[in-house]
Amino acid sequence: MIRIEGRGDGNVESCGLCKREEKEALYWCMECFRGIDFIIELRDISIIVQVGHRTGERCLNPKIIHDFMVIHTNSIHSVHLIEWFQQLLRHRWFPATHLEPRTAATYRVLDTFHVLTLQGKVTTYDFYASLEKLTDNTGVKNLKDHYKAFSRMMKEWRHLKMAKRAGRGNDASRTLAETRAGEMGIACIACPRPGINLPEDWQTVPSSKRYLYWIYFALDACFRLKRRLVLSEKSDPDLDVGGSYFTEDVLFQQYLASVTDQQEMSTCTGLSALDHANTKFSRGYATTGVGLGVCARHEFIQRNGVVDLQKGERYANMDYAFGSFLWHHDPALTKVVSYDIACQWHKNLFRRLKLLPSLVLWDLSLHKLFFAIPKLHIHGHQLSCQLQFSLNWLWGAGRMDGEGVERPWAHLGPIASSTRDSMGPGLRHGTMNDHFGHWNWVKLISLCKRYAHQLSATD
Repeated sequence: MIRIEGRGDGNVESCGLCKREEKEALYWCMECFRGIDFIIELRDISIIVQVGHRTGERCLNPKIIHDFMVIHTNSIHSVHLIEWFQQLLRHRWFPATHLEPRTAATYRVLDTFHVLTLQGKVTTYDFYASLEKLTDNTGVKNLKDHYKAFSRMMKEWRHLKMAKRAGRGNDASRTLAETRAGEMGIACIACPRPGINLPEDWQTVPSSKRYLYWIYFALDACFRLKRRLVLSEKSDPDLDVGGSYFTEDVLFQQYLASVTDQQEMSTCTGLSALDHANTKFSRGYATTGVGLGVCARHEFIQRNGVVDLQKGERYANMDYAFGSFLWHHDPALTKVVSYDIACQWHKNLFRRLKLLPSLVLWDLSLHKLFFAIPKLHIHGHQLSCQLQFSLNWLWGAGRMDGEGVERPWAHLGPIASSTRDSMGPGLRHGTMNDHFGHWNWVKLISLCKRYAHQLSATD
């Protein structure tokens, strides 16, 4: 480091960097010293960026914007720009607004942050602050704050990436706003799906083999993923609106408004989820947590299987999540539902599900359900529950523990502080949908190795 930043291979008679003998210097010549140690804005050296034209081709109708800010991976730059905002995207610059933009982020910086936040849970604030440090780590320059613009661009970038990967850009018959419920979510390819991965005669196999075509779900809630009473749906709208993992919010809120506080009475000891169903830390919060469903064997978060909690782990919220994600599964499949309060939740379940809106209401007579309690949680239940709801006694359950629904919470825990304090409803949903999608994608690409390991363990 000292060699590169100091004299290097130079001598007293020449500059150690540019090697020109006429630039005599003890360390570097003054031109090299100024160029390296002091940041010079690109606009100050008359750099003009022209977009929408080939190299060497001159724009006949130029529109010059002075002091245009470009956020890139190495720093935040200020340039002179000849542009029409439609041409910025072709230049791989994402504008902060489509009306007279003055700020843009490169595709490279958006992709870089996207990977860092999904894998390392880096917050938008920390990433942008790092870019400011790369621009000027001395605090001498008075940098303009483009944090809100970068956050807004990232919100749109996440949504567009999810839509692109779901093939929405190739559908000429429907607009992005016409995306179907759950269409942009990643489905589990290992769970039974008639017509896709099941034999044609799967419904006529002997009764001793029917368990091979059962599908297993698990439900749970997390109270760390709160959101304070900041911003509103009007100031921070949701771009997804039920297109991936969260349920469609308007009908969900209307349904909750029609449901009064439910008295989730428990005949089983130690169920704190029921004891605090209507009062769990709700003061000052718009959302007190998140409830979701996963496929219990492979731990994929279910499409339209995520709901916000307002007053603890109420039956109404979890019923809605359950009814919502079941729409994506064949009613002919036998379903096993694992839930840490299944011994209480399953009571009157069919009666409650009949009250759901038509969007998530399904014919109960077409579904065959079994209920179970995860193997770790069941030790906190009384003996009668352990005998009736244990997975150890369920035919075909094998070594499944039902605790897989707990594992996504460890993945999402690091983003709890940022989604709680500073995000509105739309940004929070978009951020969490993005992380849900990343969780499912990692599960998807690791299925082969996971199955190979599990099969070798059974030998």
